Amino acid sequence: MELFPSIKRPRRYLRAMNAENIKEWKIELTYKVDFIRGTLEPLIFVFPFVLFAMSIMGGRTSSVLEGFTGVADGVTYTIIGYIFMGFLDTAVWGMGFALRKEQWYGTLESIFVAPVPRWVYVMGMALHSVVHQGIILFFQIAVVYVLFGVILDVQGILPVLILIALMLISLMGLGLMVSGLALIFKEGWIVSEVFYSLITIVTPIAYPLAVLPPLIQSVSKTMPTTYAITGIRHFLVAETMNFSLLDAYSRLIIIGVCWVAIGLVMFSIVDRKVRREGTLGEY
Repeated sequence: MELFPSIKRPRRYLRAMNAENIKEWKIELTYKVDFIRGTLEPLIFVFPFVLFAMSIMGGRTSSVLEGFTGVADGVTYTIIGYIFMGFLDTAVWGMGFALRKEQWYGTLESIFVAPVPRWVYVMGMALHSVVHQGIILFFQIAVVYVLFGVILDVQGILPVLILIALMLISLMGLGLMVSGLALIFKEGWIVSEVFYSLITIVTPIAYPLAVLPPLIQSVSKTMPTTYAITGIRHFLVAETMNFSLLDAYSRLIIIGVCWVAIGLVMFSIVDRKVRREGTLGEY
């Protein structure tokens, strides 16, 4: 009989998550060229956004943007939004696509018979994806500093880290939802692409919230990425927010709790469904 079962069980879960994290690092580092491509690819994708912003504004700064956000530098505004939005990938691609990858490897059934809940495996993928994205983020910041001279207020780092952590809680709940749907639809990339595209559109990444149509603004205000990205820019480049910091933090907490609860329930229901119907291993 375990003396401290309440302590030992989370410890086993954390060991299982870390094992999945280590496994993914070993696989990625085995294919070094692909790893380098994955590191450089997000940086390459940000350039069209920057060039488009500069062409629209006729330069680097815009008085119109400054009127909406208090930030005149459109390049810095766009880059910060895009770079930190990369954490959305951890949810819809890193977590949501994880089970599909195991089908490709032929190891999905082995993972599902492990003596831990299936969501623990998905959270292990989340751990790996967050660490991976964090490394890419620091690399991107270094490169854009050299290329574009982006200057950030380092005094805002601590509240930015808190915002990122709260956003990640919500996105992990989203990742559990996407993982569950991927067990049903099998083609996980379709589910991931839908969620990623919709959230990217309604989040003020390269444009202020005020320019969105009223209906989309309402949808945007239900997304954790809206509060996190706007808050991050507020602390790093002094963007003017349409809501208070208390609202940003409180809404991120509420959305995070709701999304994680929904994600766990949805994943559990789908997990039982596919095992009961015998469709887990269907490709």
